[in-house]
Amino acid sequence: MSAVRGGDWHLLGYDTDPVPAEPSGLDVVIKHYEDIALAMETQAKLLKKIGDGDETLLKGVAADAMRKRSRESAEALNKAAGRYADVRDALRTYQPALETARSETGLALKDAQEAQAAQAAAEGMPDPVNADRPDDAEPLTAKDREASSNRAGKIDTARKDLEAAKARAVAAMTAFGSAADTAARKIRENWGHDDLNHSGWEAFLHKLNKFLKKLVEILMYIGMALAVLSILIPGLGILTLLSVVATVVSVAASFILAVQGEGSWLSVIIGVLSLGLIGVAAKMAGSLKNIQAGLLTKGAGSLGNQTKTMQNLMRDREWLRNLLTIGATPNIAREISALSFKIGPLGARLRGWQDFAGKTSVSPGWWQIGKPNAWIKGDFSKLSAWFKNDISRIQTMWPRGDYRWDRLIGISDIKDVQKITAALSQIGVTGFAIKPWMYIGPISYTFSWAMRPFSLLNPSNFNPADPRWSLYGWRDADYSGLYGENPVL
Repeated sequence: MSAVRGGDWHLLGYDTDPVPAEPSGLDVVIKHYEDIALAMETQAKLLKKIGDGDETLLKGVAADAMRKRSRESAEALNKAAGRYADVRDALRTYQPALETARSETGLALKDAQEAQAAQAAAEGMPDPVNADRPDDAEPLTAKDREASSNRAGKIDTARKDLEAAKARAVAAMTAFGSAADTAARKIRENWGHDDLNHSGWEAFLHKLNKFLKKLVEILMYIGMALAVLSILIPGLGILTLLSVVATVVSVAASFILAVQGEGSWLSVIIGVLSLGLIGVAAKMAGSLKNIQAGLLTKGAGSLGNQTKTMQNLMRDREWLRNLLTIGATPNIAREISALSFKIGPLGARLRGWQDFAGKTSVSPGWWQIGKPNAWIKGDFSKLSAWFKNDISRIQTMWPRGDYRWDRLIGISDIKDVQKITAALSQIGVTGFAIKPWMYIGPISYTFSWAMRPFSLLNPSNFNPADPRWSLYGWRDADYSGLYGENPVL
């Protein structure tokens, strides 16, 4: 709609074109508001028919329950249509004023430029009366005085024409400003009477809801990123806590939006279900870690017992060897060989367990964050240590650390139990047999974080027959995403 005109606008006291818009540019705007007003009025008529009991459009128990609300909605929609109609009418009145202001300022600029040119030409005319004259110059003639007078008259006329051009521009802009004020009053004239005004509280809620929608999306991404880090790198404290906090805050924000009808209950349900599944997974993982600790303790106990047994066998073998040196019977040599046959494999098995146990420990659970109850008491002395621990673990694992991808689907603890059981079997100790129901933990864990992105979907996306269905599952009437065409901030 911008159509800035060039020219020496400074002659009229303006830095640039004071009316930079073409009147024809309002045609599209006026048509836009007219279409919206017409659409609203049409829908209001349909809602009023439903509210008045017309069953040709809608009938049944649901229709009866909607009739009162339909009448109220029809009234509100008619009032809203009135506002758009007021804008349309105001712009229709404003458009001729815009055309006049643009025309008048253009003519004023033309007059001012002509006046400036005339003044420049007049100032270039001879001025004998005021010119520097030598002392011995001949006296001025009547013709000389007439030439100076003509010059002064033309300069004065040009200056008056320039002032007249400025006055013409000022008058045009004054009338234009008055027309703009009239249009603004027309647009606002019914605002105080149509009961469509938002209270301060409603305006606050509107801004809050937009902020919460952005917060939910940001926290979902942050929570998932921190959760994956916590999964792949065991023992993280602060980051794990932050991932849980991000999820909790995201669910709380989704609940606030859903209560107001600004969000989907599906998002809340998925969020709560995700937190619940995280709890189930943590409980199951805790039990499996206790089993691992118990198996390692059992192995350590068996190692001690079997070590004593091997020491006794070695002592017996040494005693038999001493007997052999003093000329005992050949049967002793056979007994010594039999003992050596037992001691060798037993020692190898025990050394194998020692090596395994020396490299195996129960990794801390992703939910273990130290003692957060100390925070409640105001003790943040360990906060720095926890941060340093997290940074140290990340640096150790990044970029080519010993990642365990089985942690992503939550089966790492089950596999650890199976590894310890296999190692125990080598020293003749019965381990632990994983029960099928124990896979509930990994399944819950996988679903808990994998389903979080789906909390942003609209319910209509689960039904392709729904007319609101689209490939843009995250599309919202007031909020179209962090980088959409309708951003929050």
